Amino acid sequence: MKANFMSDRQLLEIMAYSDGELDAPRRHAVEKLIAEDPAAAALHQELTACSTVLRAHEPLGTVPETREFYWSQIQRRIDAAEQAAARAKAPIAPVFGWLRWLAPAIGVAAVALVVTYQQRPGPTILAVGEASSMTFTSEADGVTISWIN
Repeated sequence: MKANFMSDRQLLEIMAYSDGELDAPRRHAVEKLIAEDPAAAALHQELTACSTVLRAHEPLGTVPETREFYWSQIQRRIDAAEQAAARAKAPIAPVFGWLRWLAPAIGVAAVALVVTYQQRPGPTILAVGEASSMTFTSEADGVTISWIN
């Protein structure tokens, strides 16, 4: 119920007064306004009645567990999160520190081994007296061929 001559500020102050949220100087000014203005008094009365009805019929929420039970669960989750964060920030144990250097070294050695193993030997020529032989080995096909002249 807004009267044409009441400002929005006055309406808000009457609402705050009805909720008990004003300090002493503002409370006295609003009480004076309510005493002098019938529209302000009607608004205050309506707000007070609504508040009373709401408080009287507000359902009470009950839970089967105690307050301490819920707080202990919250504390347990906070502790678990802090422990997980501490584990994530913990330095690697010195025993596993050598893995930082060994893993790249193994990688380099594996690459060198693959490159060396992929090189195929060329034909071998042996000359014994007047006879000569030539051998060809194919690792990919698993075949060795020898020619003797």
